[in-house]
Amino acid sequence: MNEYFNQTDDLIYIDAGIEGVFLPADGRPQDQWTNDEIERHVESGYSGQIVVGLKKEGRVILPPLNEVYPINAQDAIPPSHNCGTEPYQPQRMIANEQAAMHIATVMNELFASNTIHVHVSNFSARTGGCRPIFVDEVLDLESLSNKDQEIS
Repeated sequence: MNEYFNQTDDLIYIDAGIEGVFLPADGRPQDQWTNDEIERHVESGYSGQIVVGLKKEGRVILPPLNEVYPINAQDAIPPSHNCGTEPYQPQRMIANEQAAMHIATVMNELFASNTIHVHVSNFSARTGGCRPIFVDEVLDLESLSNKDQEIS
């Protein structure tokens, strides 16, 4: 998708990422896990984010996922992996539902008022908390960056 974003002149690209649930690599049954492994399992799988990328007339207005959270081809789960195929690491349904709700919020705003207010939402499905990065913050930083370049 990042490659497609870079090759396209006009696009809104919304992507979500969900933390996987920790499982010991050796596949032991849960009754053989250490206390540390149990704790890591219980604490994992709740966080995630959505990123809204926007490109208009060839100009990147809102950076896409790979510019906000660069994708590493060496990750345990390769960037080309399709979440619909056999999972490398399970995810909690509540985290996926939270990501879908954040995407639905962005889509609702887009269809209702033709606007985008949130560039990135980092969330915890465990606590219900969310830390959005608003479009205004991104555009202000970009404006400052452009002014600095003009001054130099």
